[in-house]
Amino acid sequence: MLKINNRRYIGNKTKLIGRIEQAIDSAMNLENFSVADLFAGTGIVAYTYAIKGHPVIVNDTLYSNVVAYRAILSNDFYDKNKLIKLIEQINQIPYKDIEENYFSRIYGNKYYSINDAKKIGYIREFIEAQKDNLTNREYFILLASLLYAADKIANTVGHFEYFLKKVPSDTDFKLEMFELQNLNNVIIYNEDANELSRKIKSDVIYIDPPYNARQYINFYHVLENLARWNKPDVFEGNSMKFLRNELKSGYSTASAPKLFSDLIQNLKCKLIVVSYNNTYSASSSASNNRIQEQELLSILSTRGKVEKIEIDYKSFNAGKTDFKNHQEYLFVCKVGD
Repeated sequence: MLKINNRRYIGNKTKLIGRIEQAIDSAMNLENFSVADLFAGTGIVAYTYAIKGHPVIVNDTLYSNVVAYRAILSNDFYDKNKLIKLIEQINQIPYKDIEENYFSRIYGNKYYSINDAKKIGYIREFIEAQKDNLTNREYFILLASLLYAADKIANTVGHFEYFLKKVPSDTDFKLEMFELQNLNNVIIYNEDANELSRKIKSDVIYIDPPYNARQYINFYHVLENLARWNKPDVFEGNSMKFLRNELKSGYSTASAPKLFSDLIQNLKCKLIVVSYNNTYSASSSASNNRIQEQELLSILSTRGKVEKIEIDYKSFNAGKTDFKNHQEYLFVCKVGD
């Protein structure tokens, strides 16, 4: 059974969730409160509070992430036995005779073997063809299962900014069912966080924006294309990135401090919790922080008293960048104090 965190994702907070939860619960000192995660990534923070019964808002700009939320962070109806049979049917299809398709033409012999790419493309078309026979949640469960499988077997270092030089081999991968429960009071968004901040309110708002020049859409463009299935035919470079300017984050540009300030000023909440890491001394300029720690503290301080919590943690770094003295921080701001 798959779990929400069974994927490779840069900056994911799975190993830090205990410290994040401790910081939030200690500051709130209440049994029940609402939580919003505006840059949710894998969704682990939202999931942690949703399974405890808290009202939750979860958001990300990448549709491939939102697919997982709609599969897992939901109380919509699904027929488990029906899905298990469909997954068994998919896994038993003889894929050796599958014809070349959109996905294999674009990504075969790059991110996947030709046979695996054919298989992924075939399954994606199968899921889309079944859409009218599926509930919304059933559709997203199948699609999320495919995305997780495609992530697991990719010929990469853990993200899709580029593929490895070695020729990918066949994996004979299988789709798996998720470990699911019905989660009430979860609202899912697929929006720009700054725009969303003007429309929502929550007792706690957790923020983990990109802090450097490395765009998340560049890391996950293959999964995003697979999820959206618009089948673009114009790509950039040998890495086969589709045109994606509308999916790039301003937080990865020189505009980051201004955007962060705008976001913080518009939050309607009692507690702001910000994850931050000190990659401003990284050996690669692309990994250097766009928001300096003092800028962040100054902006947060306009809303209330700020507590800084240090966490020793080695982040997921699939590349060769040297992060000297890497440190993770949580900044906890009690609004109005």
